[in-house]
Amino acid sequence: MSAKDKKVERIPLKPDELAKMLDKTTWGNDLTWDELITLGKFIQAFKVKINTVLFAEGQLNQTMAILVEGSAEIFKYSADNQKKSIARVKSPQTFGEMSLIDGQPRSAEVIAATNCVCLLLSKDKFLEMSELQPKLAFKILWKISSLMSQRLRQVSGQLVDLV
Repeated sequence: MSAKDKKVERIPLKPDELAKMLDKTTWGNDLTWDELITLGKFIQAFKVKINTVLFAEGQLNQTMAILVEGSAEIFKYSADNQKKSIARVKSPQTFGEMSLIDGQPRSAEVIAATNCVCLLLSKDKFLEMSELQPKLAFKILWKISSLMSQRLRQVSGQLVDLV
């Protein structure tokens, strides 16, 4: 995601304003108000215009996104290079957590299906948080692990129908 062409615009918000946005997501269910404010010190908010590529497949971008407004389509390229939609994420879902954790290139392309507002947590900021706020970083890592586990269970269920 790049702000070069004005399709992506950073929203300068204070940690408590970011915490209010986070509180409306599932992250608000798992973290205390003080933890949300602290997390707000490590994330950035962005407005994204419709049809903007948020993450490109193969891109080395170690950032997780929390969609707080709008929706995005997730695409994967097939072996014959055809672009196929594999999922749609809507506010208040999280995506991009795999690259944050494993540092590998993006496994799929994510495009804004509507105008969106995203909160981004980079790997650098997450590592900084783990040094300054280790308990909070652990809770976030636990939440991400839970999200990834849920998605793996869902995919396993879908895969069994194809076999």
